[in-house]
Amino acid sequence: MSLYFIGATLGNDPHTEGLFKAQRIANLACISGHITAPADTLSLLLGAVREYRPSHIGLSYRLSPDKAEAVFTECIHTLEENGLLRRGDGTWCRVAFAALPESIARLRARSNQFPVPVEFFSQELPPLDRAEQVLDYFEVRDFQRDRILALLKEELCPPGIEMLDQMAKEVIAGDKWRSEPGLQKPSAEAVKDLIRRFEESELPCLRTHFGVPEDSIQPTVEGIAALANAGAVDEISLGSSDLSQRYFGEPEAFKGRKNDGGVPYKTVDDLKVLYQATRRGNYPGIKPYAHVRNLCAFADDCLKVGMLQGAHQAVPLFWFNELDGRGPLTLDESLVEHQETVAHLARRGIPVEMNDPNHWASRWAHDTVVVADYGLITAVMEQCGVADMIFQFQLNKPAETGDYADLAKMGAALELVGRLKGNARAWRETRAGIEHFSPDPAEAKYQLARTTLLQMILEPHMIHLVSYCEARHAATVQDIVESAQIVRHAARLFKKHAPDLMKYRNQNEVVERKHYLLKEAEYLLHAIARLHPRYEPGSLQSIASMLADPFILEAAVKHRFMAAPGLVHPDYPYPRLVTRPSRHGFFDVYEEEGVQILKEAERLSLQQ
Repeated sequence: MSLYFIGATLGNDPHTEGLFKAQRIANLACISGHITAPADTLSLLLGAVREYRPSHIGLSYRLSPDKAEAVFTECIHTLEENGLLRRGDGTWCRVAFAALPESIARLRARSNQFPVPVEFFSQELPPLDRAEQVLDYFEVRDFQRDRILALLKEELCPPGIEMLDQMAKEVIAGDKWRSEPGLQKPSAEAVKDLIRRFEESELPCLRTHFGVPEDSIQPTVEGIAALANAGAVDEISLGSSDLSQRYFGEPEAFKGRKNDGGVPYKTVDDLKVLYQATRRGNYPGIKPYAHVRNLCAFADDCLKVGMLQGAHQAVPLFWFNELDGRGPLTLDESLVEHQETVAHLARRGIPVEMNDPNHWASRWAHDTVVVADYGLITAVMEQCGVADMIFQFQLNKPAETGDYADLAKMGAALELVGRLKGNARAWRETRAGIEHFSPDPAEAKYQLARTTLLQMILEPHMIHLVSYCEARHAATVQDIVESAQIVRHAARLFKKHAPDLMKYRNQNEVVERKHYLLKEAEYLLHAIARLHPRYEPGSLQSIASMLADPFILEAAVKHRFMAAPGLVHPDYPYPRLVTRPSRHGFFDVYEEEGVQILKEAERLSLQQ
């Protein structure tokens, strides 16, 4: 029988990037397959396995170990009860599960309780060794294996800036970073105004996610107070639990549901307690995750208790809805509500970040789509009257992205922002992708120092701190404090060598790629605007209102102008194309068997 791979995340986990890497390897080995959409229940997975009778089933869950253990156990036994662990010829399916190292350790310890052998994957191995493990899972041997590994070596190990390697070692050497002092309380004006805090800060401001996924808010309250007293960061992004994002204001709805993903605040009183925990030490600003419904009312609740004052709010454009399974709204409903929320925040003078492009990058969109999305979110914020726009530039995402690729992609994005922002002020925020980090603490500290040095080339006003431990476990207070010290130490070292490092923005590889992406992204933006009945050729500024129109944005996804392999909603299927990294870790789009990069005119013509 032919081989077929089905991949699925469990428990509504939206982190699908690893599954698509596995599917990429399967495709190289001529194994067909697909990834199911994230979902609350197992029904999609059961239906897919029943229909395709796959030879290989790959599952993943990268949030808390308790829930990982529960959802995997439920899944494997449900597949067995439905007779779906055997193929049509009676042979067993090969089942694999990927998760955080602690989750894997727990499940390995009880693997004899499962009805079928399970192969476990975590990030402890280097990228190429992980690829070999996937090839073992797919039973790829001999010449075919050598061919695939040679190709993957080029993709997984793009050339980088050697000076960053040397400087990152200097940051970590001898633990000198531990002498970095905590942040002091800024002026009274900066406590109430994030932009003023930017202007007063010697180094880029730091923000971090923090929210303890327990049954009460108390561990998070204590952790926030400890972070404030330590002067660890300038802004705390309150890690809201999945339940809080869905059911805030309905305490009864929390009963009987497993909390995961963050702190389970239920009421305005909970928000007040969490805010009060920041009123000490360096008085960090605090903002919650955007919710998946009733966003404007929630923003007002936050403002009532003091949240968002001295902070900013992040709102997606295309996501947190049916597309990624993170909310109940349809795409068209969420496009309207998200824009209403951005305008609502703008009227209240809150700086706004539309954290959208990184979601496309997480789903292996090619670079042009990611860059064009910066144009779309700028147009939306400009049309909604945002005075202070914050743009997040997530580097090392996907993890195969190279240094030159990041500088070119983000450089192109910044130029698009400049063309579309009108009179608004644009502020730069950088971060690393979690997939960039090794579970080995020593290696991860080096990686954190190195990516910080790379980010500094973009001259950020704020760095979104991803703690070095996050490939292994959710960051504790101590992890965040140490990671903040590493980042500040790296930023200080960068300032000493800035002239030598800033020149890399003008490397030929960077400049040529930036110009290519600008041209391609502008073509795509005009193609999207052309969906509007009143479109006329002109500057990007002249079509900004069309680019911000929710109906046009929905049409852009429907017509697959905005598309990515990891967007797996059945109503918005990805065309028969592939994206993959090429020279320097650039991500481009190809026909399924093609070797030539498709330009946007060619890509869009193939989708008509």
